[in-house]
Amino acid sequence: MRPLPAAAKAALLSTIFLLGPACAQDVALQGGLLRVNDKHENTFSASLNYAHPVGDYLALSLSYLNEGHPVEHHRDGVAGQLWLRSRITEQGMSYGVGAGHYYYFDTARVGLDGYTNDHGWAPIFSAQMSWHHQNRWYTQVQLNRIFPRGKDATTSLLIGAGYRFDGVRGDKLHLDGPSTDDTITVLAGQSIVNSFGSERSRAYSLEYRRAAGRYVDWTTSWVNEGTTSKTRRSGVAAQLWLIRSLNQHVELGMGAGPYLNFEKHDVPERSSVMAGLVSIATRYHFNKRIVGEIAWQRVLTDYHRDADLLMVGVGASY
Repeated sequence: MRPLPAAAKAALLSTIFLLGPACAQDVALQGGLLRVNDKHENTFSASLNYAHPVGDYLALSLSYLNEGHPVEHHRDGVAGQLWLRSRITEQGMSYGVGAGHYYYFDTARVGLDGYTNDHGWAPIFSAQMSWHHQNRWYTQVQLNRIFPRGKDATTSLLIGAGYRFDGVRGDKLHLDGPSTDDTITVLAGQSIVNSFGSERSRAYSLEYRRAAGRYVDWTTSWVNEGTTSKTRRSGVAAQLWLIRSLNQHVELGMGAGPYLNFEKHDVPERSSVMAGLVSIATRYHFNKRIVGEIAWQRVLTDYHRDADLLMVGVGASY
């Protein structure tokens, strides 16, 4: 099954800095414009970035990128990059250039009513300029160039704001030990089929999460994606997560793994299907027992029924 190995590679992009030494951690949200270079088309773009400094002049980053809605394409994905940056001070300007790889999910139109869900890797090159304020916030401008083989190259200019979480070790600070984070979480939200109709339905999930180490979780989930004109799908997923704590309460994580689902609509000759599931989530620990979770999940298929799951939930640790 082709999507699953690719999803595992996407998760591994984050391994180095999620397991890296303790130091400042940056989280930034950006938005702006994107241009399809050869077709001279313009659209919006947005990104969510996590950066992990390595010494004074290097950094590693993991980003979710949304490349907007050019004609006949809706493309987004996850990028991992190595950065060379100027030294960051408490206040003032810093500069950086980055290069890496981008695993994309592209919904492309075929004919009048058809579409495909394509997945692949592309090189990404970036340059950024940041102004650091005294209160750990910073303002940032970033330029991205992406060159997918056999597909349209894009240029995006993004402006955003970020925050530096200085002095946090990054492991599971809220835990007494790595084996105590056994959590059952109930989530609900919306599923969105990756088609040009963006068919929507209510979605639900029941997740069991266990800490396998101070930076690693694994989950088993029952997922119900609801019913749309394109899909009626539910099943069981298992994911391995890389987790980074930003402070005593907040975690960020990325997970990937197989998703055994049962497809009951609009997919001839398929009663059970193995797909891939890639997830990005943030969790807030209200106390030792109660945790809130917000998650974005992408279902990866090889039969053009990819979907986004946007979920919010609450869990209990025991």
